[in-house]
Amino acid sequence: MFRLILYIIFSFFLIQSYFCQVRTVKPIKTHSRTTNLAIGGGLTRSVLFLSRNIKQNNDAIGYNGSVTYGKKLFRGSLEYTYYRKIDIQPTWYDIKAQTIEANMHLLARFKKTKAYFYPIAGLSYNMFSGYFTGVNDFLYLSNKYKKNEIARTNWLGFNIGAGYEQFIKQVSVFGEYKMRIGKSDFENPLNIMDLCFSFGIRYNLKVPSIYRLVNGTKSRYLLEPKDQED
Repeated sequence: MFRLILYIIFSFFLIQSYFCQVRTVKPIKTHSRTTNLAIGGGLTRSVLFLSRNIKQNNDAIGYNGSVTYGKKLFRGSLEYTYYRKIDIQPTWYDIKAQTIEANMHLLARFKKTKAYFYPIAGLSYNMFSGYFTGVNDFLYLSNKYKKNEIARTNWLGFNIGAGYEQFIKQVSVFGEYKMRIGKSDFENPLNIMDLCFSFGIRYNLKVPSIYRLVNGTKSRYLLEPKDQED
C-alpha cells in the first residue's frame, strides 16, 4: 500500500514536470505609432521626350508638387509636375507636358549629419501634346499624326534614379535625378524617354503610421521608438 502511494505521488510529479516545461517565447515584434509625412514643392528640368527633343539646351522647366509617406528604410511618394511650354522647331510648337508618378525611396542615412541618400524606382504617366507641323519629320511621325494639327502622346514610364535630402529640423532640402524608360516612336519596345533633375523643399510632419491606422485601437504592440528624429 505504501509503495502504491509513493508510485502515485511520483507519477503525479512526473506528469506535472512534463506539462510545466519552460516554453521558448519569441520576441514580440513592435511597430512605431508614428511616421513621417512630407509635403514638398520645387522645380524640375526635363527633356520631356528624348527622341523628339534633340535640340541642345531646350529642356522644359516644370513646377513639381509631392507628398511622401514613411521613414526608416522605405517611403513612398506621389508627385505631379506641370511643365512650361516649349517649342522644338521646326517640327513641334506650343508643347504642353505633365507627369504623374508614384515612386519608392530606399533610405540610407548618413552618420554625422541628418541627411539621406536614396535610390528611386517607380512608375510615371507622361502626357505630351503640341502643334505638329511635319517639317523635318525624321521620325516619320506623319504616318501617325496629321500635319498642322495638335498631336497628343501619353506614355507609361518606369522611373529609376537617385536623390539626396538634407534635414534642418522639420524642413528638408532635396535634389533628385531620374531617368524614365518607356515605349518610343521607334519599333524598339523600350527606350530612354526622359532625363530630368528636380530640386526643392519639403515640410515634414509626424502622423500615425500605417500600423496604427490598420489596427486602430488594438495598439498593444505599437510602441514609440526612442529615436524620434527619423
